[in-house]
Amino acid sequence: MRIVSLASGSSGNAILVDSGATKVLVDCGIGPRTLKQRLAFVGVTPEELSAVFVTHEHVDHSRGIAQVSAKWKWSVFGSAGTVRGLDAEVRHRAHVVPRDTRVGDLDIELIRVPHDANEPTALVFSDRGTGMRAGLAHDLGEPTDALVKAFCGVDLLCIEANHDATMLREGPYPSYLKHRVASATGHLSNEQATAFIDAVATSALRAVLLLHLSEVNNTPSVACAATKRGITRRARRASLAAAVRKAPSAPIGSCRATQMALAL
Repeated sequence: MRIVSLASGSSGNAILVDSGATKVLVDCGIGPRTLKQRLAFVGVTPEELSAVFVTHEHVDHSRGIAQVSAKWKWSVFGSAGTVRGLDAEVRHRAHVVPRDTRVGDLDIELIRVPHDANEPTALVFSDRGTGMRAGLAHDLGEPTDALVKAFCGVDLLCIEANHDATMLREGPYPSYLKHRVASATGHLSNEQATAFIDAVATSALRAVLLLHLSEVNNTPSVACAATKRGITRRARRASLAAAVRKAPSAPIGSCRATQMALAL
């Protein structure tokens, strides 16, 4: 299994989950032309994807859902609250997932997270062929016990590290926005992300990708320096990187098709 962030941040989010035989998208806050270009950069065509999972209805995660799902006939999945918040043109054909579902050779579990949206979720992907597990969570104010339990022992971890607490406190945001971001239904700080990584990391962890970094209140170097402490105790060999805002990030993990091609 490999995971590629195609866009990350308040300007738009989209993440490719690729097991080789099965390819799905998590969120689509970018348009179909941009999405197609970024998929091509990592060697994938839109026609190879079969579904898009929506974590919540905020526009930076759902802006392109109606267009891309109609254009390429993808199935749309999400929690009941998330589906309710989507555009009317896609809402009636979206699939509500109460807790878990299966697409191709991927088992997908939805875990409720605290954020100021209808019914936001994090996702765990399990590849039935390889046994690899990946946890993906962005846009949450604080980790829950249920999320820690679901993500414990994953091979690949994608987790929000939105802001540095000091940068947010001393930065240019108005008071109401600072309060929203730092609230229990806002976004994870670097320190919260570090604690979460430490809580779920085991020797199985191969890679951590930091998501949804604030352009104003964080930087990749600050976020990586802070969260590195979360992986050093139990997952010393795990890689750590921050997702790029408006371009594909380097993949984490690897898909079986890629491994087979390299072997040949």
